[in-house]
Amino acid sequence: MEPSDAALLARTRRAYEQGRLRAALWRAAPLVPVVAWTWSWCRYPALAALCGAALVALTVAFRWRGQVWGRAVLPGLAAGLAPLVLPWLMRGASEVCVGEMCCSLCLLGCVGGGSLAGVLVGRRAAALDEGRGTFLAAAGALALLAGAPACAFAGVIGLAGLLIGFAGGTAPVLLARAPA
Repeated sequence: MEPSDAALLARTRRAYEQGRLRAALWRAAPLVPVVAWTWSWCRYPALAALCGAALVALTVAFRWRGQVWGRAVLPGLAAGLAPLVLPWLMRGASEVCVGEMCCSLCLLGCVGGGSLAGVLVGRRAAALDEGRGTFLAAAGALALLAGAPACAFAGVIGLAGLLIGFAGGTAPVLLARAPA
């Protein structure tokens, strides 16, 4: 007995989606050693594991989904390098004082890395004609998840600095390119 057209179409669609999922899993595989490395030095290993698991899961989901979501993966991960590496490099440094106000260099790395990530993601999002908000949400989530374990060195204030830096870096770029 030959399968009906509907059954054949359903089988074909299922095979297509399974192939897309396998491809997304393979493309996310290089993140696993990065997550393990982050977990090995993060002050809060549970945070690193949670952020890493979410980073891998979202990367797979966005790649599998495709379209604007899939195109946001590489820019988001690339932008996430700044808030991941800068605070990590500065984690052992002492404080910087300007007048009576002092803060750790790690915190400055969180704000600076978040700002750089925001500018990079914002520039890419602003260049799009369609799907700007989707791209910004997807790439921004990946960049923030990548940087969160390093900013945890500075505690909650470091994570807040990452968010503030990202928002501060993204907003001017998007506003400058907003349609009139």
